Amino acid sequence: MTQNSAPTNIIRPDELMEELGIKKDAYYKDLNYLDITPEKDSEGKAYLFEEQADEIRALRNHVNETGKRNGFDNSSLVKVDDSNKLISNNNEIEEDIYINREEPTDKINSDIFREAEELAARGMAMNDLVKIQLASQMNFDDLSPDLQEKINIAREVANPKFRPADIATQLLAQHRTQKVQTQG
Repeated sequence: MTQNSAPTNIIRPDELMEELGIKKDAYYKDLNYLDITPEKDSEGKAYLFEEQADEIRALRNHVNETGKRNGFDNSSLVKVDDSNKLISNNNEIEEDIYINREEPTDKINSDIFREAEELAARGMAMNDLVKIQLASQMNFDDLSPDLQEKINIAREVANPKFRPADIATQLLAQHRTQKVQTQG
């Protein structure tokens, strides 16, 4: 390490905040919650080791899922050392990460096909969903003239306009026909 350098495998706070889309306030609250103290290089610039940044990333994922820091358990974080062995937080070697004891498809979620079907169905239905939203936001003036005419015809059929004189003439004609039939 040179005089004005920092170790490798580090990340600067600004880089991590930008990556996570958080401001300094959230960053420092995360550091405090995880009891992490950033290191400083020979120039006094703060940095985190990659493992510390991973802890903050995991905490951010938890916050994004739950909306709070409480309940975050960093003991479930898995680390890999230089020997490519999985190391739990209690530093016990668990297994070589490059040895697959199972078929690769064994770990695929059994719901993956259902989720793929739902995604495909949503894609297929998207045009119709957009049409429904467009239609729900349109009014009469948004329609083309031929469709406005169809609406007007439907309204006239549904709400016929009778003139009182026509109704009176029709009723009188019915009455006269009934009167003739009863007399005859």
